[in-house]
Amino acid sequence: ANNNNIQARAATPTANSKQAMASQPADTAPLLPLANAPSLSSKTTHKALLAALLAVFSIVAVAFAFAQPSTPTPLAAYPAMTTRGLLKCPAACSRGMSRINPFKMLSSTRHLSLRGGAMTEIAKGVSFDTVAREWRMKWSGDEDKQSLVAAQEALNDVLSEVKAVPGVKSVQRVVCGGCLDFKVITSLEGDKFGEWESSGFKPEEEFIEKVKAIPGISFVETQTYTLMPM
Repeated sequence: ANNNNIQARAATPTANSKQAMASQPADTAPLLPLANAPSLSSKTTHKALLAALLAVFSIVAVAFAFAQPSTPTPLAAYPAMTTRGLLKCPAACSRGMSRINPFKMLSSTRHLSLRGGAMTEIAKGVSFDTVAREWRMKWSGDEDKQSLVAAQEALNDVLSEVKAVPGVKSVQRVVCGGCLDFKVITSLEGDKFGEWESSGFKPEEEFIEKVKAIPGISFVETQTYTLMPM
């Protein structure tokens, strides 16, 4: 019985011991285990870690995106496309050969043509020796077809220069009174077309600017394709 009383008195903190513990600084006070403190499971810990990693990754990705230099392509590099042009011909075709060079995509099979030029074979039985550049637009019948008259005058202003391009075989004009089409087709020897292309199809830019300024002219487009008589 005496031993039990001694152990009970030892286990019960005295007033002096309580005062001593209270007087200790907070950083040196003994830490007592919390019996009812919630414990984090490993599954919850993994979820929290994964969420933190995703947040860090998102921040780094956004920072990297904003750090990249912005070099937008000038609008002048992309000729204007109309709905009619998109439905009628692929964009690469309407833009000409400035970005897609068909000669690099064609077979290297070449032989002399009876027409005097060099033939390029696109596929079996499909060959050509002539490449053409087309300028086309729509004119209006208003004011006694003044837009058509002005388009012809614009063509006359550059016609001699177009015919002087090395390798030119012919310059043709197509006018449709029903669809109101006005087209100029300049045909060149296939081997000479690349030289004209490198010059920007001069005087194409001058002609296009003139016809675009004519009242009643619309849907001004250009296209490159091959030509062969059948």
